[in-house]
Amino acid sequence: MRLSLAVMISSLLFSVAAQPIFSAQAGNDSSSSYHENVVLIEEETKQMPKKSVLEVQDFAKRQEYHLDRAEACRYIMDTYEILTEKQIDFITDNPFSDIDTNSQQFVLQAYSLGIVSGKEDGSFSPSEGLSRGDFAIMLYGLIQTVYPEADLSGGENIVFEEHIANTALVPLQFAYSRGLMDIQSNGMIGADDTISLSEAVNILNTVIKTAPDFTVKYPQYTCKRAFLTFDDGTSQNTEKILDILKQYDVKATFFVTGDCDETLLKRMQQEGHVVGNHTNSHKYDVLYASSDAFWEDFNRQQEYLENVLGTASVFMRFPGGSNNSVGMRNGVMKEITEQANENGYIYVDWNVDSGDAKGNGVSKDTIVYNVLSGVAGKNQAVILMHQTKPKTTTVEALPQIIEGLQAQGYEIRPMTANSYMPRFIK
Repeated sequence: MRLSLAVMISSLLFSVAAQPIFSAQAGNDSSSSYHENVVLIEEETKQMPKKSVLEVQDFAKRQEYHLDRAEACRYIMDTYEILTEKQIDFITDNPFSDIDTNSQQFVLQAYSLGIVSGKEDGSFSPSEGLSRGDFAIMLYGLIQTVYPEADLSGGENIVFEEHIANTALVPLQFAYSRGLMDIQSNGMIGADDTISLSEAVNILNTVIKTAPDFTVKYPQYTCKRAFLTFDDGTSQNTEKILDILKQYDVKATFFVTGDCDETLLKRMQQEGHVVGNHTNSHKYDVLYASSDAFWEDFNRQQEYLENVLGTASVFMRFPGGSNNSVGMRNGVMKEITEQANENGYIYVDWNVDSGDAKGNGVSKDTIVYNVLSGVAGKNQAVILMHQTKPKTTTVEALPQIIEGLQAQGYEIRPMTANSYMPRFIK
């Protein structure tokens, strides 16, 4: 499920104004005719069965596929139908020379609603690749159309560390400020990078989950990110960790092992933390005996988490990391890591070690020092910590770690598919 960041050199594909309604469209001479068209379409909508998630055919096999303009319209309109619980009637007016009225209705529907526009020559270029900036424009148009009264301000002070075309700036500021889009591992928003099917679907499903309240999460831009990660099974320390995270309003990523306190697992999920799979047994001699043994153990934990939380995470962490000594000695890690990638899992190692795994009596000050000195010179810091019962000093160190990271200019984030992923074995 890793995202492609291949850079394409192209102009933005969609024209959009920063006003509350997009009106710059080919084939529409006035804003009044546009509004009349939208009203007419809305009156002709049909009620749809209620859905809560965007479904994409062959998604598992096509996650890294580079989205084109036409397919993006399909998912935009699928999201429109989920949000409104309505289906747009058949559109007969086709201003595009390269769009088929019958098979590409979703393009005409998105155009009729003002979400997308065509080219000056009367074409739409359906197979042309789509950048992240282009997709942000479509996303912004979708939300304006479905929620015309929504307050989409709050990102005006965000300045990206790269050139952004005027038509994409406001949509990207909105998407970033709401946590719908994040920077890439190189610290850039990647406005001209091609967007993958996986990222686009994740963004749209986040919109479905959070609409109609698009709360500002990130009013400023910073390229420094810190990811707090906690390994192993839950304990009485987990509740204390969650309390501290809530107090500071930061999110973390928990890689859990075995049967955990289900109340705490559900609290993690409800409070916006990420729950990942750290295997069921955590026993090196069992896990790394063979690739089959590893996946049998891992899948047992995956099934458990799905039963408790209703969903299974794509994030995983190998006990001991992807270069652990037992797995390397047995010669299975290369195969297992390749299989993880093939199966759409995202495995996460770390580039900052708190040192709390070296014993149960590691002092609070040592843990704080290890983290705050370990992030030096890093724009992206994935910090390894643990939550088991003996790790009381980790809990004691956490407030100072959070305050120290923020004082150094770090935003503390939970893992996403776009996040920096340190990996000992690539």
